[in-house]
Amino acid sequence: MAEAKDIDDSLEFLRFFEKYTEKEDLLQVIQHRLEKDPARLDLTRQVMSESDFKMLSELQPLARVVYLNLSETGLRTAGIQQLCTSPHLGRLETLELGNNNVDDDGLFFLSRISIFENLKTLNLASNEIGPVGAKALSASKTLANLETLDLSYNRITPLGIKALTNSDLGRRLRCLKLADIGLGDDGAEQLSKCEQLEGLETLDLSDNNLTDRGVECFARANVFPNLKRLILSNNPIGDDGVYALAESELFENIEELELRCAGLTADSAITLGQSQHFKNIRRLNLNNNDIRAEGTEALVASANVKHLEAIDLGENQLNAEGAVALAESPNVTHLKELRLNNNNIADEGVVALAQSPYLTGLEELYLEQDNWIRPRGAKAIAESTTFSNLRVLVLGLNVIGDEGARYLAESTTLKSLTFLNVIGNKLSNAGEDTLRHSETLKLKQLELV
Repeated sequence: MAEAKDIDDSLEFLRFFEKYTEKEDLLQVIQHRLEKDPARLDLTRQVMSESDFKMLSELQPLARVVYLNLSETGLRTAGIQQLCTSPHLGRLETLELGNNNVDDDGLFFLSRISIFENLKTLNLASNEIGPVGAKALSASKTLANLETLDLSYNRITPLGIKALTNSDLGRRLRCLKLADIGLGDDGAEQLSKCEQLEGLETLDLSDNNLTDRGVECFARANVFPNLKRLILSNNPIGDDGVYALAESELFENIEELELRCAGLTADSAITLGQSQHFKNIRRLNLNNNDIRAEGTEALVASANVKHLEAIDLGENQLNAEGAVALAESPNVTHLKELRLNNNNIADEGVVALAQSPYLTGLEELYLEQDNWIRPRGAKAIAESTTFSNLRVLVLGLNVIGDEGARYLAESTTLKSLTFLNVIGNKLSNAGEDTLRHSETLKLKQLELV
């Protein structure tokens, strides 16, 4: 039997159906989703007008919602104003507003309304916010509990960053995402001059055209004493930038480092392996660089990686030698996730991984695209006792063929495997059926095309 509160909510929806008959479809969507979980409302890509946001703000059942996602809904400042008048959003802890048209004026309203005083996470990525909006946000006296802020893909510029990072709000943040905001080296220098952001644990500065000069500025300033996750992907920081990071005390607490597509060579891997501060890393992403087998061997030979749980070395020209270096390292025993896409590791590399005595904890293995894995490699995987804990296996865009599919389908050692991707492996209908009707694999998801 429905609780009284549920009955009240149903009556509330009926009243709205009478008042907003022209919005019946939207109301039904909202009701259906709140029935599944009264505390979460996800309206992503549900295009809405200003009057739709007005109706939403008046909807009483939202009083129980703690998570509201309005990404890609066409939200503008006028819609923000409507939400700010709502008496029912006081419990919100997460507000997702990404990929909309919110501008500086919208942020001005958002930052001054007490209704959002319990907000912990605010996503404003991909809007039309500039330095004025960032400054308005930084002056907020009502967002007292905000811990996570995403301003990525806006034009915040160094001026906005200066206001934000030198504010009380900035110093309270634990996670700050600033991907592609026009930061540049000058902005990084500005960032290095702010007061210590002791609360910050995650910082995303990807896609900001940072070079080694910018990285060196904040690496030497040590303005983030408790930083655990640093994302610098898609910045041309080069080996000199990595050297600056590796020499910084910033690394003392770093557990996750992302340097995808950063212009790195084997020298960067060697530097990370030799660093006196790089000792607590759990997750490392070096995808799309030029690390090669030489860099891989130097990195995994270091005790610095003994706590690694995930490493991404995709698109680094490792060849079989790089895979062999990984397989033979006693420092990778904690590894749960390994990505080696686009590395031409071939069957030789796969056999080495499958026979490694150190990779027994692997749960996810990504070997997709241009690794030239053939039936022999598929057989090594299928017969591997090393991979007995593997849950996810991605072999897309290789050449295992029907023979390789049969080896996998008949495997008695891949007992934990629930996800398998073999897209683009020259399988015939018979080969696909072999996997579909396997009596030994207990797959929940099989991707063939």
